[in-house]
Amino acid sequence: MKTAFVTGASGFIGSAVVRELLRDGVHVRVLLRKGADRRTIHGHDVEVIEGDLLDIAALARGLVGADACFHVAGMNAISLRRHQIRQIYDANDRGAGLVLRTAAEAGCKSIVHCSSVVAVGKPPRGEDRHAHEDDHPHEHELTVHYARSKFLGEQRARKLAQEGAPVVIVNPSAPMGPWDVKPTSTGRVVLDFMRGKMPGYMETGLNVIDVEDCARGHILAAQKGKPGERYILGHENLPILRIFQMLAEITGLPAPRFKVPKSVALATGFFSELKSKVTGRPPVVPLAGVRMALQPMFYDNRKALEHLGLPTRPIAETLRRAAAWFVEHGYVQAPPKVLGRPDAPAN
Repeated sequence: MKTAFVTGASGFIGSAVVRELLRDGVHVRVLLRKGADRRTIHGHDVEVIEGDLLDIAALARGLVGADACFHVAGMNAISLRRHQIRQIYDANDRGAGLVLRTAAEAGCKSIVHCSSVVAVGKPPRGEDRHAHEDDHPHEHELTVHYARSKFLGEQRARKLAQEGAPVVIVNPSAPMGPWDVKPTSTGRVVLDFMRGKMPGYMETGLNVIDVEDCARGHILAAQKGKPGERYILGHENLPILRIFQMLAEITGLPAPRFKVPKSVALATGFFSELKSKVTGRPPVVPLAGVRMALQPMFYDNRKALEHLGLPTRPIAETLRRAAAWFVEHGYVQAPPKVLGRPDAPAN
C-alpha cells in the first residue's frame, strides 16, 4: 500500500486510521470539508482534499492514483432535528455509496467501509451467545435513524462487493483512547466519570476496544479481509459498572454506587425530550439513546482475531490512556492518581 485515501480524518476513528497509515509509511490523502476541525491531524504530513461525501469531483481528485480507500466518515447522532434526518442518510447511506463506487471505479485494490456494530443484529432467540457477523438486524431493530442509515450504507457496500469491487466491511464496537477531540459517546463515559457526573449506573454493558487497535483493524482488513465480508472490530465485553470500577482504580476517583432503575432512566429521557421541544436545544438525555443503552452491546470478535490478526491491548491501559489524554488537553482536572502520558506504556 503506497497511497491511501481516507474520509472522516477529522473524527476519532478516522484520525487514528490516518496515524496508523503514516506509521506504516503510506502517503495519505484525506477528505475534509472546508472549515472542518483539523486538530486530530494537525502536524501530520497528509494531503488535504477539500470537499464532502457528495462531492464527486473532490472524491475523484482524492482517489486518483490511490491503491486503497478507507471510508470512515459518517454522521454519528442519536437525537436528530427534522432537518438532520436527511443529513444522516446523505452521510451514512448515500455518501457511503458514492465514496465506495468512486473508489472502485478509480481502481483501488483495497476498499474498507467503516460501518458500526449497530448494523449487526441480535442472536436468534434461544441462542446463548454474543452477536457476530452473520447476525443481521430485523426491521424492528432499526428504529433509530443512525442504526438504519448505517445498515443501508453497509448494504451498498455489500452490493458493490457482489459486483466484484474489493470492498471489505468493518464494524467497530466502542473505541476508546486518546484524541477523542469532540468526545464521542464512549469518550464521554470516561470524561463524565472524571467530572463526577456519573453518580449512578445502568445495568448494561459495552464491548470496548482501543482506538488504535481499531484503526489497525481497518488496515488489516484492507490487507487480509475478504471482499463482501464484515469483521467486528471489538475486544472485551464489559458491564458498565466494571468499566467505572476500572476507571476508579486508574484515577483514584469513586465509582458510582447505586443502580439506576430502567424506569427512571426512561423517564429521564422522556422529560429531556419534552424540555428539548420547548427550548429548541438537543436533549441532554436522548430517549432513543437511553433505549439503546439499556441493551448490553456485547459482541463476538473471534472472526477479526482469527482472520485479520486484530490486536487487542488490555482495556485498563486503554482507559488510562483516554483519561490521561483528557487531562493533558484540559478537558478535566487531574485525578488523585498520576496517569502518566497518553502514549506512555503501562506501568
